[in-house]
Amino acid sequence: DLFCRMADDDGPWYDGLIQEWDKEHRAHAIENGKPVVAMRMRGHCANDFPYDAWYKPYIWRLGLLPFVLQFKRRPPPVNHAALTALVDRWRPETHSFHLSFGEMTMTLEDMAMISGLPINGRAVTGCVSAINWRQRAGILIGVEPDAPLPGKADAS
Repeated sequence: DLFCRMADDDGPWYDGLIQEWDKEHRAHAIENGKPVVAMRMRGHCANDFPYDAWYKPYIWRLGLLPFVLQFKRRPPPVNHAALTALVDRWRPETHSFHLSFGEMTMTLEDMAMISGLPINGRAVTGCVSAINWRQRAGILIGVEPDAPLPGKADAS
């Protein structure tokens, strides 16, 4: 349980707050009766976000055209109160929202719905060399795949 109170601190300790962040958290303003304004999404219109039309067939074939076109439109309407509620309840150590009814985590499918990025199909990568691929995997993901059994082909 993350609810705790510092032994040498008479002030409240808010459920789920990291000690270093607690001093500046909006919860203090709410407790002291100070007004807290809803957060507003900031962004810039990308009507002038140019890309060479030569790339359009490739972007389309990769399934990235819906994502690219999002930057050519106005941002969607946002419920700023809901956005504020989610930001105030975000827990970076668990990458989830702590709500009154429980914990909510974003899934890959959620991000695909929001961003328009495809999550099925082949990965888009550059040219990759098979030399030392196990060591590179170990560096990148922290686990080095086992070598093949004697007499078996290597999956390079």
